[in-house]
Amino acid sequence: MKALLINVMENKIEVVEANELKDYYRLIGCTTIDIVNRSIKGKRYEIICDDEGTFKADPRISAIDDMGNAMLVGNLIVCGQADEEGNLTDLTEADIKHIKEFTNIMGTRKHPEGLLMICQMEY
Repeated sequence: MKALLINVMENKIEVVEANELKDYYRLIGCTTIDIVNRSIKGKRYEIICDDEGTFKADPRISAIDDMGNAMLVGNLIVCGQADEEGNLTDLTEADIKHIKEFTNIMGTRKHPEGLLMICQMEY
């Protein structure tokens, strides 16, 4: 599946192929995942994230809402909405452009140098 990796550890965003659970673990850098459905400025996506990311010593914020509140932490894999059978789907080029448009380097109290974050995320 064609997806977008938001890598907060290296402050980079890249298109990746993520097809299996082992791909998710490797790309996110964790051992327990969760898949959540969120809106990025009005368009919905499935987002694979570290289910235990907030328990880490230095959780790095990777998604915020329009008020700057933390929504998700750690590396994220963003893909298209699940189909009728619950299978994750590829991102289109328009989806990738949309997500990148709302991804910026934002400073935090612990990381004033800035972290790569998806902005304008909603439940």
